Amino acid sequence: MRDPGRRELGSLRWVLSRLVAGLALVLAVLIAVAVGGTVVTARDYRDAAELAVARQGAAYQVLVDLLNAETGNRGYVLTARGDYRKPFSEALRRYPGDLARLQALAGDDQELQGIVDAVDQRARLWFTEARELIRLRAQGRVDEAVQRVNQGIAKERIDAFRAEFAVLQNAVADRRQESLREADRRRSITLASVAVAALLALFVVVFTARRVWKRVGGPIKLLALGVGRVARGRMADVPPTTMAVRELADLTDGFNLMQRQVFQQRDAVTAAARREAAQRTERRLWETVQEGLLPQRLPGLRDYRLVSRYRPAERALLIGGDFYDAEVLADGRLAMIVGDMAGHGAPAAAQAAGLRFGWRTMVAVDPDPARVLSALNAQMARPELRAEGLFATVIYALVEHDGTGIFACAGHPPPLLLDGPRCAQLEPAGVGPVLGALDEAEWPVTPLQMPPGGTFVMYTDGLVEARNADAETFGIERVCRVLIGERATAVEARLARLVASARRHEGGSLRDDVLVLALERRLPPG
Repeated sequence: MRDPGRRELGSLRWVLSRLVAGLALVLAVLIAVAVGGTVVTARDYRDAAELAVARQGAAYQVLVDLLNAETGNRGYVLTARGDYRKPFSEALRRYPGDLARLQALAGDDQELQGIVDAVDQRARLWFTEARELIRLRAQGRVDEAVQRVNQGIAKERIDAFRAEFAVLQNAVADRRQESLREADRRRSITLASVAVAALLALFVVVFTARRVWKRVGGPIKLLALGVGRVARGRMADVPPTTMAVRELADLTDGFNLMQRQVFQQRDAVTAAARREAAQRTERRLWETVQEGLLPQRLPGLRDYRLVSRYRPAERALLIGGDFYDAEVLADGRLAMIVGDMAGHGAPAAAQAAGLRFGWRTMVAVDPDPARVLSALNAQMARPELRAEGLFATVIYALVEHDGTGIFACAGHPPPLLLDGPRCAQLEPAGVGPVLGALDEAEWPVTPLQMPPGGTFVMYTDGLVEARNADAETFGIERVCRVLIGERATAVEARLARLVASARRHEGGSLRDDVLVLALERRLPPG
């Protein structure tokens, strides 16, 4: 005959086995739902961001093709110079491939394909008119070409293309928002599933605990009182009475330890997935900024050292519109530009990239500041950009090999000149309006002279407007103080310490982009 105590002990093991099995199953489901939902949501966000970036890049490449073609066409019709046909021919050659890439990225989206086709139709109509103008000019039929230009056919068609392109931009942005909303919906479903699984786990624990209470009586009462005391912060050992009570106490300790480890692992997996997704997104956005706003490398010059320092605003994934570029012209002069687009985000970055590409095209043709800034202003002076508050400030400089040069400011802070222990802001002859504010304007040109050993510094307002806790700006005086104090170091180290000083002034976190471009004229040997 079996011992009744042994039968009771066996019954307790059976109940506890069911408790552990049920809890393990529910926790496994909970972990699987949480991890699976996190992975799927992160993947959806990643795919939506990648597709949106690719579509925007392809669309802007088509826009760049048309802008380059328009520049070349207009230059050739006006001057009949053969070198103007090169950007037109190059854009005409690139356009089919760029359009095909955009169509491929549109995928099975019939509405988006229709918009892309409409953009293509407008572009082809303009190309037809542009080729006709080039043909008339090439045949020497100048009056006919001028008459056709005065009819405004080409302008009407390029305006129609820009209108369709704006529709395409909005459609691409809408698709991205739809993808993100769908990802948010799936995330909500995942969170609801996790909540249901957690409630199920609670139900299993309560149900099984009631059964254990009914099956073992007094020993469980002692265990419940002990657990209650611990829950209230009163540590006390449960007095052992039988083998069953000791086993249950050991199982409870093991379960608590297991639960803490499971939740710690879940939180670690979730945090790691979020960090990885944020790092991937940040890398993609930073690559976009580098490709569109920042040159891959600066040109090298004999007797000069040209360096730059760029520090984006330290706000989560917020891309700004600061840009710069430099180019050695065919006659040996160095052309430099630094610009700051009002606002942040994709529209500001896209317009800044367009200004940089337009600047490179213009200085290769005619680097005169008045013509270059007028062309860039025409690029920005569009009603839709003004409605969005998109304007740009720029400073453009031309430097001869002997250190003489000129610069012009379009609403931009004047440059600095560091000469030994002296540092001062160069007073411009006048500052023209920001690009895009007026349809037509003038930008005064100011001469400059760089002595041997001098450094010419251009920057964006994020440097001097960095504010500390007392709302005190970093200012020109502090900039000069840092440059003078570091004048014995290499120009690269000077700019790095200058940006670091502004960052420390603002409490270790920059609220706006900071960009500095410096040209140092080397001292002669000896």
